[in-house]
Amino acid sequence: MHIRIQQFVREYLIDLNAAAAARRCGYPANSAAFRGNKLMARKDVQAAVKQAMAERAARTGVTSDRVVLEYARIAFADARKYFDWGPWGVKLLPASTLDDDAAAAVARVIGPGTRRRGNRLRLHDKMRALDMLARHVGLTAERRRTYSLRPDDTLADRAGFARAGRAAREILRCQIEEQEEELLALAREVREAWREVIGAPPHPNPLRPEGAEREGPAQAGG
Repeated sequence: MHIRIQQFVREYLIDLNAAAAARRCGYPANSAAFRGNKLMARKDVQAAVKQAMAERAARTGVTSDRVVLEYARIAFADARKYFDWGPWGVKLLPASTLDDDAAAAVARVIGPGTRRRGNRLRLHDKMRALDMLARHVGLTAERRRTYSLRPDDTLADRAGFARAGRAAREILRCQIEEQEEELLALAREVREAWREVIGAPPHPNPLRPEGAEREGPAQAGG
């Protein structure tokens, strides 16, 4: 294989972007996308990328299954594992109560807090994780061209992959529906508890005070 194509394979593994890899190999910017797609269409380049990805996975222990697992931990993180809340306020639960799945979804812990603002915990982007997970299991389709680069992918395995994909999509759909039902039930419980203690349901938007009007363009005075 030509040394420039070998360099392209190494560059492609950085971000899996054929156009960017071609630019870093010295192809002109106005033709990098064309050159990158043309190189990726070659069987020898695809084989070299598969082999390089397999070798990297063996070195680092990073496999597609592990990546999907990390996305799933973020996507299905449950707020009740991190916080306890009610009419009296919101309390951050101790770190010792978190299991491995819950801890993996934590992006940042901010503290110590002040009298007005206590310790804070920030989770990774749940919607982005759901989107990436949906792509992995085939719930969404991208219009750009993709390449099959799994080191163990063969024509004989495609039927099995398709069956596994359908099963995974059904599991994901059921989990999303179950979580939605649980969150709705929790919201009803909090609302009822608030009504019992305060005598009125909480404002639908807690970030906007009662009676506040939506801001709009200033009207000219008469």
